[in-house]
Amino acid sequence: MSGLVGGAWLRVLVAALLWMGCGGGTLAIAPGPTKDSGGASAADGGRPDTGLGGRPDSGAGADGGAEGGTSLDCPDAECDGECVNLSSDARHCGGCGRTCWAGEAEAACVDGLCVLVECAPGTGDCDGDSLNGCETAVDCTDGGACATTCGSTGTQGCADVCAPTCAPPVEACNAQDDDCDGACDEDALPGCRASLYRSSGATGHNYGRDLAEVAAFGHSVESSVYFYLYAAEAPGLVPLYRCDKGGGRRFLTASSSCEIGLPIDQILGWMAPGPTCGAVPLHRLYSGAANDHFYTLSAGERDNAVAVYGYVSEGIAGYVWTGP
Repeated sequence: MSGLVGGAWLRVLVAALLWMGCGGGTLAIAPGPTKDSGGASAADGGRPDTGLGGRPDSGAGADGGAEGGTSLDCPDAECDGECVNLSSDARHCGGCGRTCWAGEAEAACVDGLCVLVECAPGTGDCDGDSLNGCETAVDCTDGGACATTCGSTGTQGCADVCAPTCAPPVEACNAQDDDCDGACDEDALPGCRASLYRSSGATGHNYGRDLAEVAAFGHSVESSVYFYLYAAEAPGLVPLYRCDKGGGRRFLTASSSCEIGLPIDQILGWMAPGPTCGAVPLHRLYSGAANDHFYTLSAGERDNAVAVYGYVSEGIAGYVWTGP
């Protein structure tokens, strides 16, 4: 090994250390004679017959393959009667018969040194340290399902297996933030939330999704878009029942028994039991003198009904939305 001096020995040592750490195979140093004018095996700069993983190429060097020979008028080198480029030929990397080999990974020859090109499936070079090779076990399925940061199911991307991505889905009508932008069911998804009307008259207040029905019994419509409910059931939501007290009087509740066993007139929609997805409280009040249930989104209107009209606050009926 006296011929492996200076930069030549350093380059072989780096390559050997790299692939001993990568698990690409055992290091096998098998120097072979070179064919030069003096017949010496090392004086012409010959190096061990090994590369990544150290797998010698059968017959290379020992059977007369030349490193740097020019019998074929090769501009770089002649190995076993073939013109090769010792800087880029993975079969003869830096010398005849020095094969770049990395087990199941892919190796290449760059500037006469064996380097790692691609890790084997399920592994990755995630610490950026070439000396320990593909040190990390990775589990990434390109296009597979993954959990997003907001709890929805996204699509996995594996452009970098060491840092896989999870692209969120488009927003859906489900009372959740699917696309992880901090808002639920935004952009007025068609058919997602339905608006309710509010009217008042001799039989108290009325609330509903049908304008003609809400305006019945001589009621005057006070608001055409009073608040919004989900038009269909969604996870985490509860129904808002409209119960019939008789005589054109109704009240709203989340109770499927209408609290005191009154008949359900209809389900107006689905609301939230808490302040989720931007929902606001729907205040409930009652006037015994008028036998009227009154509902408002405004704390100021609630307080005025109590102070001026004798209503009693009955808390929060549920949480609804101010927009579609």
